[in-house]
Amino acid sequence: MGSGAPGGPGGPRRPRRRRDAANPRPRARAMLGVILAVFTVFGVQLFRVQGLDASATQRAAMSKRSVKSVTPAMRGQILDTNGRVLAESVERFTVVGDPVAIAQYQVKVGDVREKVGAAGAASDVAPLLGMDTSDLEARFTRAGTRYVIVKKEVTPAVWRQVKALGVPGIAAERTAARVYPLGMALGPVVGVVRPSDQSPLSGIEYQFDRTLSGTPGTTVYERARDGYVIPGSERVDTPVVNGRTVRLTIDADLQWLAENALAKRVQDVGAKEGSALVVEVATGKVRAIANYPSFDPNDLGHTNLDHMRNGALDDAFEPGSTGKLITFAAALQEGVITPGTGVIVPNRLPRAGMRFKDNENHPTEYLTATGVIAKSSNIGTMLIGERIDPKVLVGYFHRFGLGSRSPIGFPGESAGDVPAPKLWVGASRYTRLFGQAYSATGLQMTSAYQAIANKGLRMPPTLVEGTMNDSGTLVPAPAQRGVRVVSEKTATTLSRMIEEVTGPDGTASDARIKGYRVAGKTGTADFYDQRTRGYNGFTASFIGYAPAEAPKYVVGVFLHQPTAGMFGGALAGPVFNQVMSYLIQRDGDPPSPKSSLDYHVWAGHKLSASDPNVLSQARAKRDGL
Repeated sequence: MGSGAPGGPGGPRRPRRRRDAANPRPRARAMLGVILAVFTVFGVQLFRVQGLDASATQRAAMSKRSVKSVTPAMRGQILDTNGRVLAESVERFTVVGDPVAIAQYQVKVGDVREKVGAAGAASDVAPLLGMDTSDLEARFTRAGTRYVIVKKEVTPAVWRQVKALGVPGIAAERTAARVYPLGMALGPVVGVVRPSDQSPLSGIEYQFDRTLSGTPGTTVYERARDGYVIPGSERVDTPVVNGRTVRLTIDADLQWLAENALAKRVQDVGAKEGSALVVEVATGKVRAIANYPSFDPNDLGHTNLDHMRNGALDDAFEPGSTGKLITFAAALQEGVITPGTGVIVPNRLPRAGMRFKDNENHPTEYLTATGVIAKSSNIGTMLIGERIDPKVLVGYFHRFGLGSRSPIGFPGESAGDVPAPKLWVGASRYTRLFGQAYSATGLQMTSAYQAIANKGLRMPPTLVEGTMNDSGTLVPAPAQRGVRVVSEKTATTLSRMIEEVTGPDGTASDARIKGYRVAGKTGTADFYDQRTRGYNGFTASFIGYAPAEAPKYVVGVFLHQPTAGMFGGALAGPVFNQVMSYLIQRDGDPPSPKSSLDYHVWAGHKLSASDPNVLSQARAKRDGL
């Protein structure tokens, strides 16, 4: 046997096995450990999510797919006295889109559905919304958002057409739009709301916002990834409560007539602005408030802010000779004059270092007290009014409603200004007797004439009949108590005296109505321009009523800064005539009988300055005035 025998000494050796390659168990154990650790982490996390944090996780998931929708309350209506709509809210929609969901839009082509995406959606929706297709597609493909506004102020009919297309991701949010059927005819009175959020800006809309606005409602629903509402997920959190209705004293037909008559006259005489009012004699209810220029609340984008003012209530001005009514009422009530009291009216009257005059130069005139007011003599009014203590006169001004706001409480309403008695000094002591050096609104002056037409009982003016409760029943506004300004005898006497204003010797022939007795007063006053801080032009006015023996309405017309004249009878009288003639015909008032009170303008004979019953400059000196 040689030494090279296998296995023997010196023979070849067998190779040894590597220990790590031959035994896979350690690697398997390591992998198993890793897997167990991962599953342990998953298990712990799953237990935490499903067990410990289940509620929080559920809320988080719900918040991602929940959408809260606010349902705006519909503002209440504003109606006229006969139930005609002056303002109301109509349902509108804001169409919105989810670009992610819209991209999945499919249409049926034959028997199959073909994906057309945002381009197809824009092509189908644009014609319905009246939009440009390319502009709409740009909105539908806007990156980085899942909410785009497509179009606002969409009518329910149009939204139904859009909805019927079935474009995923297109929805609508319910909104409301405010519409005003009378437009410019009542804009400054009814007011307007801001189109974007229906918040009030002016007028009755602003004054009665709490009544009209209501309470919005909220609805929560769950939305799937494609933008559709998950069936059965919708719930109402807060029910919507619509606003309540407000009914005004305004008569829409009368308002329309007054507005048009006023607008035409303002343009014809080149006035800067004007107003006209109709007040019911027995109640003080305001049946029309016209202002021109006006504005259309349906077209707020083209509105001049100055035209939104309700000038008949907001603007205080010096009334001029219409204010003589108050001086004469006080003089009759205090026993200073009778209708036939003689008054010697010179061409000039010296007072407070000035020489006062009437509108036109004239020789010495011999008038009755009736004639003084009929011919609107400033000098004659001074000779009468200076016999009344300023403190007494201020009391009459206040009882007639001047110097304080009316109970209407309209936003921006002016109280005017009646100076205290201690300020009745110098020239203003006398100018206030014929309507200057104090201020009043058109409403206040018209209300003063209502008191005389109502036999001395002034009914504070009102503009709101009441509001509707939840059952639709009218809850009347609080009734106003009348204020006794002068006696019935004084009012009847003064009413007959101012009939002569529209008589053959008066200043208001244009206010006459054939067959009817018309009582009223013209006015021409220097106009104080707030912009220039000085007098600039005139205010021409006429306030009156007919039939004078049984009046139902008082009509006041005021034209500021006319350029085609200055006298109230010629400028404002025609508007009064048109409005009052309509009321007489509408109500079927019978022609007036002849008055039993026979008053005269002229004294009929030359008066003597020495006569103790005649008012004159000589008597004023004797009496130390």
